[in-house]
Amino acid sequence: MWRNALVTISVLVLFTAGLAIVVYVGLARDRILPKPTPMPTPFPSPTLTATMTPTLSPVPKAKAIGTVREYAPGALIIVISPQGSQIEQIIMPEGVQVTFADGQRAAPKDIVPNSIIEATGTVDAIGRLIAEAVVISQPKASPTVPQPTRTLPGRASPTPTSRLTGRVWRGEYYSNQTLAGTPVLVRNDEAIDFHWQKGSPAPNVPADRFSVRWQGSWPFEEGGHRFYAFVDDGIRLWVAGVLVIDQWKDQAATLVSGDLYLKKGDHDVRVEYYEAMDEALVRVWWDHQGLYPEWKGEYYGNRQFAGEPVLVRNDAEIKFDWGANAPGPQVPADNFTVRWTRTLNFTEGPYRFSARVDDGVRVWVDDVLIIDEWHEGAATTYVGHIWLEGGPHRVRVEYMELGGLALAQVSWERIERFTAWKGEYFANPDLQGRAAFVRDDVAINYDWQMGSPGLGLPADNFSVRWTRTMALEGGQYRFWAIADDGVRFLVDGNLVINAWHDGPADRHEGIISLAAGAHTLVVEYYERGGQAIIRVGWDMIRTPTLTSTFTRLPSPTHTPAPPSVATMTPTLTPIQTQAATPTWTMAPTLTHTPVSTLVPTATPVPSATPLIPTSTVVPSATPSLAPTSTVAPSATPYPAPSPQATLTRTVALLFNLMGRGRAEIGGLGNRFHLGEAVM
Repeated sequence: MWRNALVTISVLVLFTAGLAIVVYVGLARDRILPKPTPMPTPFPSPTLTATMTPTLSPVPKAKAIGTVREYAPGALIIVISPQGSQIEQIIMPEGVQVTFADGQRAAPKDIVPNSIIEATGTVDAIGRLIAEAVVISQPKASPTVPQPTRTLPGRASPTPTSRLTGRVWRGEYYSNQTLAGTPVLVRNDEAIDFHWQKGSPAPNVPADRFSVRWQGSWPFEEGGHRFYAFVDDGIRLWVAGVLVIDQWKDQAATLVSGDLYLKKGDHDVRVEYYEAMDEALVRVWWDHQGLYPEWKGEYYGNRQFAGEPVLVRNDAEIKFDWGANAPGPQVPADNFTVRWTRTLNFTEGPYRFSARVDDGVRVWVDDVLIIDEWHEGAATTYVGHIWLEGGPHRVRVEYMELGGLALAQVSWERIERFTAWKGEYFANPDLQGRAAFVRDDVAINYDWQMGSPGLGLPADNFSVRWTRTMALEGGQYRFWAIADDGVRFLVDGNLVINAWHDGPADRHEGIISLAAGAHTLVVEYYERGGQAIIRVGWDMIRTPTLTSTFTRLPSPTHTPAPPSVATMTPTLTPIQTQAATPTWTMAPTLTHTPVSTLVPTATPVPSATPLIPTSTVVPSATPSLAPTSTVAPSATPYPAPSPQATLTRTVALLFNLMGRGRAEIGGLGNRFHLGEAVM
């Protein structure tokens, strides 16, 4: 009876202890398990140091009205005398909408000094308006008609031969634009020099949609002739059956020209003109270009242009590859020089001149030296830049051949589009006036040291404005610039870097958040003196993200060892009695190693199972047992178990202990029973 009670009490005690262990492990397992090692970060989180406020407030819309003081088509900034505001500078991005006050479409070239404009857009950080739309509010003025006696640079005033005494034009006037049918009016006109404005040439001719054909025969000197027409709208001109001008289209008042070489004598001239709408204007004249209507080439038999040229001729173009030969019988194959001169008509804009030569070359435009490579050298291409106003300009090319192969090729082109940075270079530190030249710069990465960026610009006290539009991803960007001296960096009109002051080369940074899409970047730089350095760039600030990594744990294997929560250190204790029964004592030690494997030392171990005694142990003659050394198990490391696995093993341990408790109590009961029997 009392044995049953003892067994029941023991089971309850063990169950209570096991339940306490389960609760403890479930609520405080973080104290039992080792703390997990934090996952390594994919890359270190950058420390972002901003020199600007990361988020810039949007700039409100603004309006500027004023009289234009300074502007040239293609330039970035219009300078105005403001009316009712403090804005004096208007930035003209590419593609800005320009209209007249009556709603008609206009172009930047229609914005001229003394005209009144109204611009709307946003104001940047330094008080300039970035235009989104420009309205020319002053009424469109009537075009100023050039006079026939205009003087070309370097030439005598031409006599307008269309006004020679005794010579007249036969004019046939039609009441349609296509010279179709029978003319409604035929008359003799002394000169083709009419500005009917919005009126009619005669009562029986309509004010719009009419056409005229003029024909006459005129004397010409031998040589080149340049024919001009100032017209609104279409015109065609033939000389001796050769089409010299072909501008048969609707257009505002425009000056056009064409060149033709003629022998001395009379030649037939035919002019056809039509008027579409509004202004009616037509003027025709020509001048004698001399015996060298194209390139006048003067060839010298020495390196210094000394004395008189040994050969003078008209060269249609400078495109020669003489190889080892001479340009002509009078010129040596080596050690000669050539000077070419010509007057050319240019439309307003930026120009790039190229010269590919072997050996030396110099190029001037209006006495401005833009290429200076006067030295010996193999075939090389040299480039120069200049901004030109519309009209005639004098071009001079000098070439030197020293020995070997002889090559001279010169060309030019108007820069219509910019593939990277549009660089406007000014011969002052304030970005004022007209740019000395404009060019397409691949990158802003220059160290000019003590020199100049290009011919036509001083080595000190100059400035540059670079502009481009780029597509950028959305995010936060760090823009930087290294400059000696001053630099400003604007993004969509927002001033990100402002270091507009003298100083040695230094790095400046600014941070701005941008939406995905196209953005306008503007870099302004000035050089005061000494070293000239400018470099810019930017990078996107990316936020680091943690990446989960799956690690496969090894499959569990069965190890005949004590439970994972304790390391059993069994100690055999000899009992020197006649009926010796070996016993073992558990000394549990908590450890962070989840699974332990007992590795016994070399000490002999009895053949009987030392850890789980059987119900009856009757040894033979009792030996004198020496105490064994403490068996110290070596720990085998395993991956850290999950809390769920720990809880499962704890419950298994509980029932294992309960089973062993029952067996132990049963053994004790048997021994008591045997004792009673012995007694």
